[in-house]
Amino acid sequence: MVMAGETEHTDDLIHSAGELRERFRNDPDRPAYHFMPPWGWMNDINGAIFWQGRYHLFYQAYPPEDPRQHWGHAVSDDLVRWTDLPLAMYPDPEEACFSGSTLVEEDRVIAIYHGTKAGNMVAVSSDPLLLNWEKLTGKAVIPIGTQDDPPRPYSVFDPCIWKKDGVYHALSAGTIPDRPGGNRVAADFLFRSKDLETWEYLHPFTEDDRFTLVGDDGACPYFWPIGDRHILLFFSHMSGGQYLLGDYDKERDKLVVTSGGLFNFGSITPSGVHAPTATPDGHGAVVVIFNMNPGMPTEGWDQIMTLPRRLTVDGDDVRIEPAGDLESLRTAPVEAGPLTLPANEEVVLDDVAGDYQTPCQRSQCPFLSTFDPLGDRDFAFSG
Repeated sequence: MVMAGETEHTDDLIHSAGELRERFRNDPDRPAYHFMPPWGWMNDINGAIFWQGRYHLFYQAYPPEDPRQHWGHAVSDDLVRWTDLPLAMYPDPEEACFSGSTLVEEDRVIAIYHGTKAGNMVAVSSDPLLLNWEKLTGKAVIPIGTQDDPPRPYSVFDPCIWKKDGVYHALSAGTIPDRPGGNRVAADFLFRSKDLETWEYLHPFTEDDRFTLVGDDGACPYFWPIGDRHILLFFSHMSGGQYLLGDYDKERDKLVVTSGGLFNFGSITPSGVHAPTATPDGHGAVVVIFNMNPGMPTEGWDQIMTLPRRLTVDGDDVRIEPAGDLESLRTAPVEAGPLTLPANEEVVLDDVAGDYQTPCQRSQCPFLSTFDPLGDRDFAFSG
């Protein structure tokens, strides 16, 4: 058995996370509503799911003890207050743990992700907090291959997974020369497997995509039903977070695209949304969170998560609203009014100001989690 988490390091990492969060508590530029890792840079967000009564969030973490990408891990009851958990995925045999997604089954959770210099990996966990993961086969289930291998019609990169008629299906991100002159556009390549260990390549997944641009790629895909349609969320390194909406032809295993759009307008930096992670909400909608690129230089931390969004569809239109218990974060409301606003005059409202910071006591902070899955260790800081 190859374990994806190393329990002997858990205590040190948890205490380190708490100390680092405490160090940044009075940084006026560090958001309180948005989750971010306790240390350093955060890259792609991964595998958000609802499992045994809690939401789980994974992300690329760079722990000080080993700055290669691991899967960081946090848990929440409401999509708003997040508690740090031990690192979920450690790089071995791959060089680093890159992007991927998760799938909930009745008695376990499946993670599929890209292991650099190895290929796409599969790991499974069945404990209540998803602290312990077993990597199937101990090697990549969809390997990258070598330069000596014959050319392949697909690329091996960020994967996502779902199950149809008892058979696992997975996408692997990339591009395809599908435009005049061999210009490349976003593509996600479809595989299937009966046992998660042996995978068969089928074909490029999308059809009739008239919405992505030349130069886009299909990184960090998430494919889920939404209402009576299906949505493919992904990240383009050129255009940022976006989606394709369409109908899932299950006979041909194709997403027939009918519309598409962007989740940010303009450049992906500064402050554009980056990679998505998405999960069905159980009521026909999809909840999505992105990691967001920085808008200004910061010291000791970089990138944050967006607030969760709930996506629904109406025909070919995707509608967006906030998700999670965001209203519970609002404290000390200030009311002003009734007011007369004269033309061409400035009106200053009492007790309303920007860039106002007060050191936050633990008992008063609405964004601090009270759930500590590891007993009495004082590390559950979320802002």
